[in-house]
Amino acid sequence: MRALLPALVASLLPTTASAQAERRVTLDEVLRETRRAAPDLVVARAHESVAHAEVGIAGVYPNPSGAVGTSTQAAKLSGTLSIPLVILGQRGAAIDAAKADEATVLLDTQVAWNDIRQSAVRAYITLWLAEGIADARRQQAAIEATLEQTVVQRVQVGSAPELDALRVHAEKLRADDDVLEATAQVTASGSELGRWMGIPDGGGLRAYGNLEAPDVAPTLPSLLARLDGSAAIRREQSDVRAADAHVERERALVRPSMGLDLGVDAWDQTLLPQGAPANATAPLNYRAQLTFDIPLFNQRGAYVDREKAQGDVARARVQSARIQASAELTAAYRTFEAATARQRTLVDSVVPAAQGAAKGTEEAYTLGRAQLVAVLDAERALVDTRVTALEAQAARASAWADVGHALGTP
Repeated sequence: MRALLPALVASLLPTTASAQAERRVTLDEVLRETRRAAPDLVVARAHESVAHAEVGIAGVYPNPSGAVGTSTQAAKLSGTLSIPLVILGQRGAAIDAAKADEATVLLDTQVAWNDIRQSAVRAYITLWLAEGIADARRQQAAIEATLEQTVVQRVQVGSAPELDALRVHAEKLRADDDVLEATAQVTASGSELGRWMGIPDGGGLRAYGNLEAPDVAPTLPSLLARLDGSAAIRREQSDVRAADAHVERERALVRPSMGLDLGVDAWDQTLLPQGAPANATAPLNYRAQLTFDIPLFNQRGAYVDREKAQGDVARARVQSARIQASAELTAAYRTFEAATARQRTLVDSVVPAAQGAAKGTEEAYTLGRAQLVAVLDAERALVDTRVTALEAQAARASAWADVGHALGTP
C-alpha cells in the first residue's frame, strides 16, 4: 500500500500544461464576458434585430399599380395608374404597434440577461465553493501525511501499536482520494461557468476574489418597494402597452382604405365625327377617380375584441409577475438572513472550537494521553467544520444573488 503513495502524490500535482491552462477570473470579469458572449443572450439580441425590422415593415407604403389596355370600339390606347392613399392613420397605428412590440422584445432581452446573470453568479459561487473544498481536502491530506509520519515514528520506538500505523495510513489514503474527487469537481464547476461565458471548455477557469454579499443588507420593505422596477414586471407592463397599441391598430384598420386612379385614353382617328377637318387629331381623354372601401360588412370588431382580450391577459400577467417576484424576494431575503447567521456562528465559534479540539487532541496523543481514533475524529471534524463554513458563505452569496434576480438588478 505504501507503494501507492508516490503515484497518488504525482496525480495530485498539476502538470505544467494544466497550470498554464488555468485562468483566474473575478466575478466582474465573468459577468462582463457573460453579457458579451452568453449564447442565450446572443439569441435574444438577434430577436431584437427582427423586432426592429418589423417596425420598418409596418411603415412600408403600398406600391401603386398600373394598367394599359386597348379596344376596338373606344380608345385605341388607355392607361391607368392607381395610387393607394393610406392617409387615415392606419400606417401610423401599425408603426406604433410594431414599436410597442419592439419595446417588449427589448425587455425580453433584459429578462433573459437577468436569468443568465443569476445562473452565471451561481456557477461562479459553485466554482468558488469547489475550490475552497478542494483546498480544505488538501490541507486534510497534508495533516494526515504529517500525522502518519508521527505515528510511524512512535511505532518504530515502540510507544504505539503497529495497528495505529495501519489505521493512519488508511486515513491518509482516504484523504488523498477526497482530494482527487474535490479537484475533479473544480474542473466540472469551471466547465459549467464557461458555458455561461460562451467558452466551450472552461475546465481551466478558477475563481479569484471573494463572493459578493453585503455585510448589512437593506431592509426587506425597502427592497419590496423596488419590485416594480424589475425586468420581469416591466416586461409584462410593456406587453400591456403593446396590446393597447394593437387595439388602436385594429380600430384604425376599420377606416376605409382609399385609392386614387388616374387614367388617359387615346382615341382612334376613325372615331372622329363626320365633317371633322382632315388635319384633326383624336383627342385625349383624361380620367380621375377616388376609390374607397365601405366598412359595411367588416368593421373588425372580432379583431378588436381579440386584442382587448390579449390586453387582459397581459394585465393578469403583470399581477402574477408582481406576486411571484415578491415571493421570490421574500424567500431569498429570509434565506440570506439565515445563511448570514449560520456563517457568523460557524466562523466566530464553531471553527475556532474545532481547531482547538483538534490541536489539543493531537498534543494529547503525542504525550500518550489520547487514542489515535480521537485524533483522527478531531481532524475529520475540523475539516468538515471548515467545509460547512464555506458552504454557509456560498449559500449566503447565492441567496443574495436570488435577491438581485427578484429585483432585476442589471
